[in-house]
Amino acid sequence: MLSRENYYATKRKEIKSLTLSIIDHLLNMTNYYTDFLNDPSDKQREHILKAENSVDQIERKIESYILEIISLQQLNMKEIKWLFSMNRIIRDLERIGDQLTNIITISEVQDVEELKPLIRKFFVYEQKMMHWLMDGMKNDEINVLNQVILHDQHVNKLNKDTYQMLVSHIEVEKKITESKLKMIVISRFLERIGDHLVNCSKKYKETIRTVEKEASDIPER
Repeated sequence: MLSRENYYATKRKEIKSLTLSIIDHLLNMTNYYTDFLNDPSDKQREHILKAENSVDQIERKIESYILEIISLQQLNMKEIKWLFSMNRIIRDLERIGDQLTNIITISEVQDVEELKPLIRKFFVYEQKMMHWLMDGMKNDEINVLNQVILHDQHVNKLNKDTYQMLVSHIEVEKKITESKLKMIVISRFLERIGDHLVNCSKKYKETIRTVEKEASDIPER
């Protein structure tokens, strides 16, 4: 029979493992979306929606674990902070799934060719950010998590450039098509994905620094 301490340690590892699996599902969603851009079929669309449903299910599972731990075990402040941080992280990750689903929901087959270059440019940066987030969390590496935060400048610039390009287009053409209007909306969704990845990196960095600080505060014997 597991002691309370061992039970908590086991659940803690499982929460972290499940959180990393959410990031993996999000990476799969971006890959499925790339497939959709090449073949905008209902089958490809369904792959994206199924992956997002898996993200939602894992988020709920983690939340149930967190509530279970809090209700069964007396925790110190460090452990409570870690659980709350993970809860914040999985919510940001779940919102990334929502943003990807929003994109596929408003995209029509006739929009794909126009949207393809834009989405691919964002994914080049955001897939790297997801990999860094996964590696930084897996190995508790602040330097790797910092890469996520720094790389977001490229995502923000892409969003600004897209908006400026459409403003310039309107000035010349004096009109905007529905596809170009969708481009602005989708660019904003993609930019928000970068923001959520940054939030996750910052929040997990706090958990690492809390552990490091408490370790340095332990007096030597």
